[in-house]
Amino acid sequence: MIAMQYKFVLPADYPMASIEHRIKDKGHLLNGFPGLVFKTYLYARKDATRYVSPVNCYAPFYVWENHHAMVSFLQSEGFKTLCEQFGQPKVETWFVNGELTAPTAEHELAVIRIGQQASGQHTHVQGINYSTWQPLEVIWVRPSEAQELLDGDVYAVGYIARGNRHLTSGNR
Repeated sequence: MIAMQYKFVLPADYPMASIEHRIKDKGHLLNGFPGLVFKTYLYARKDATRYVSPVNCYAPFYVWENHHAMVSFLQSEGFKTLCEQFGQPKVETWFVNGELTAPTAEHELAVIRIGQQASGQHTHVQGINYSTWQPLEVIWVRPSEAQELLDGDVYAVGYIARGNRHLTSGNR
């Protein structure tokens, strides 16, 4: 499996409600996408109260069954439209190591650590980018979970699209 993320850093005065509406209106369109394991529609607000973000951004995170599925999406009309609106992003990829756990609706935040030694204790997705040798660690966080898990890039989870593959969700 392949994990993939791109990030659009938006101006400090960007109306982030428009990103939230975009996610609400279009998130379901990737449900059932061939080869998609899941996509989390992640975003961060500079004015957030539940977490700290230095910037406004839209930064979706995907897990694909294989590179064919990923390339199919990156060549799709939907991705082309996104690029026309926000610009062509740098797409980061990691090969997923071991088992992974998909997020559930209870997970309101995601913590993504890139280039740090994985803690492994609460990790839900682990991977490595072999072109940079940077490890990836993703943790799905419920609001009631310990604040110390918020060490890394923290995002709100706006929607979770499910592909055509069944995974264990939530708890490990």
